[in-house]
Amino acid sequence: MDFQEGLTGMKYDLFSFTGSRRVLLCGTNYYPTPEYHVDRVLEEHDLMYILEGSWQVAQDNDVYNLKAGDVILLRAGSHHWGTAPCTVGSRNMFIHFNREKEDRLKTELTGAEARLFATGNTFCVGTLTHCGLKNEMNDLFRNVVQVYWGHREDRDRLLNILLNAILNELSSIARNAAPQAEDWIMDLLNVLNRNPNRLYSLSEAAEIAGMSERVFSARFRKMMGKSFHEYQSDRKLNLAYEALRTGRYTVREAAAEYGFNDPFYFSRLFRRKFGVTPSEIRKGEPSVNINRPQMR
Repeated sequence: MDFQEGLTGMKYDLFSFTGSRRVLLCGTNYYPTPEYHVDRVLEEHDLMYILEGSWQVAQDNDVYNLKAGDVILLRAGSHHWGTAPCTVGSRNMFIHFNREKEDRLKTELTGAEARLFATGNTFCVGTLTHCGLKNEMNDLFRNVVQVYWGHREDRDRLLNILLNAILNELSSIARNAAPQAEDWIMDLLNVLNRNPNRLYSLSEAAEIAGMSERVFSARFRKMMGKSFHEYQSDRKLNLAYEALRTGRYTVREAAAEYGFNDPFYFSRLFRRKFGVTPSEIRKGEPSVNINRPQMR
């Protein structure tokens, strides 16, 4: 099946081509130690371009694995947060820009409909765009950062031109993108993210991925660097840590919320991973030996 004709139900963000589009903030971030992407909802749009390393970011319960050369759109009004820390030495560039009343977010389009936005005054942008590193996108992001922090008299007008050029390039890539060979991992991570209170068995995960258990186990470990069981357990314990730290749940409630039927077993795993009991985190009294996840 032709990919573009088969894009039924794909969601895009549609941005108006306007002279009033403004860059509100931009810059470059460097992470010498692993950190989670900040948990937030913004009033403006945020474009993040990965220069080095990798991230795992969720938006509205969909999980995105980001690598060098990827651009993710964190849209205004949507909840986004880190589901795994970035790798050591990760760098990215980001651009915050204003939302216009004509913007239409999370719109379902077929491939044929997406191609219609090659002309006219609307950019059709996917949430995750694989751009690569040596490309026009890299130069455009760098130019935006340089102009934003410079002192040109025509600064705002030039930023508007550059931002529209970025949206146009993302729109072009979205229209012509090929299907990703590893869609199965994103499907699986999205299922896990939508059902945090379930512990999935290996056979269930393999069925979601459409593979035998043996093939799934090997491919998952190669891609994620750990077994499915280790990944799922670590992910749930990190989520439980944050929930306890912010006081959203008691220890028993956190165990149940993240799929641990036995709170005593949950407490043992938690202490083994973080070097502190769940109760200490809940009370805000961690020991000096705590091995905190890098959340913020």
